[in-house]
Amino acid sequence: MMKRVFLCIVLSLCVGLNGAYSTNKIDQMIYGQGMEGVAHRLLLQEEEETSAEKLVPVVEEEEQDVSPPRPKPDVPCYYDEDVPRLVSVQTWKSKKTRPRESITLMTQLSDDRLKMLENQCYSWNDPLVAIVYIPLYKKSPEDTTIIPTYPNTTLDDAIRGIDAFHYFMEKTASCVLTIELVGQFLDPLDPEEYPINALRNRAIKLAETEVIFMLDVDFVACAGLGMEAPGYRDPTVYNQLVELTSQKKALVLPAFEITKRNQDLIMGQNFARNMAIAGKSVMREKYLSGQVDAFNGQDAPWGHGPTNTSKWIMLEAPMTYRAFYQPKYEPFLVLSKKVLPWCDERFVGYGGNKIAFINQLRGEGFTFHVHPFGYVIHVPHVKTKAANTFVLAKRRGASYMDHLRALVEREIADGHFVPHTGFCPHENPDGSDDGLGQETEPLTLLQHE
Repeated sequence: MMKRVFLCIVLSLCVGLNGAYSTNKIDQMIYGQGMEGVAHRLLLQEEEETSAEKLVPVVEEEEQDVSPPRPKPDVPCYYDEDVPRLVSVQTWKSKKTRPRESITLMTQLSDDRLKMLENQCYSWNDPLVAIVYIPLYKKSPEDTTIIPTYPNTTLDDAIRGIDAFHYFMEKTASCVLTIELVGQFLDPLDPEEYPINALRNRAIKLAETEVIFMLDVDFVACAGLGMEAPGYRDPTVYNQLVELTSQKKALVLPAFEITKRNQDLIMGQNFARNMAIAGKSVMREKYLSGQVDAFNGQDAPWGHGPTNTSKWIMLEAPMTYRAFYQPKYEPFLVLSKKVLPWCDERFVGYGGNKIAFINQLRGEGFTFHVHPFGYVIHVPHVKTKAANTFVLAKRRGASYMDHLRALVEREIADGHFVPHTGFCPHENPDGSDDGLGQETEPLTLLQHE
């Protein structure tokens, strides 16, 4: 609480009506002009150590960053026949048009979480690619395909449900929504875990914009990265985003959560959705009053600690600042599709997959820079079975995903890491040498063994 009182005092000094360092004066110091047009025309000036906007001290790079790993092998991925084998069931594409200056939000989910996808679709007014996963089972090639986790539910039922959902989003929501329904044939008595990274790779392939944004489905993002119109719809600004991200400068969006965890779930969900469209000034107000905090700031502060949320809250000017990598850092990132590597599809289920991927990016030379206006907020929900299973396994020291993450991190440090996928070595994330058909098989050709 004392931290927030201090921040309130500093903020009042910085944005006071007659203060010597008002927002307008700070912008004049940095840019030599007033604020008009600056918020979207001069996005992402990198902050210098002597900047007047540096109101909260950060640790110097040599103190905070760890030794950079050695270069990795110059191949995009390694073919692994043991990773999840997905089947493409059906794809729904929006008929809405989109400008070239767009950012694709990519997410993945099981088909029981469509309500969370709806939250994202209402708050994001750009392309949204969602890979929806269902487990599948057939007793024989002639039998009806069923979904073992949902009694009395057939594949046709799932298709009809998603068809209706996509139609509703097309008519009522602002997003330009693409949904691909994928499945995996399983033994219902021994089901495989959720193939999270295989789904992420599917989303990467379907994204059609130069700039993309990975986000878990239980988060919502502020529209337009929180920028005043026209924001990155301005070709100059969008071109800058393309240029920066193609230089492997990953843009971090600070993540928040509601602090009152015991409130009514529906009320909490409504509050989070409202915060996604309220903008940074309202987020600052709620943060300083203690109603929101950095995501997992109490339970796992290492996850988003390097983002330095307190610093972001104080930032007024359109300037990025460096977030120095720390172990277990797992921010949400805006990236260039052109230079984005594949996710390692050995990661399934819950735990460690995003931490490993961020470390993978760092190993390939990516640096992390906090966006001055954009943010995401967690939408509260009932804790999933996968999360509970992971926590219990970790307490017993038996988490396979933890062991895999440790192995991957050693390979990254040694310069030997290559992500395992079910389709390499025939393609790259930017679409060159495309071999997508090798990743998924037509549903009609696959039989349960």
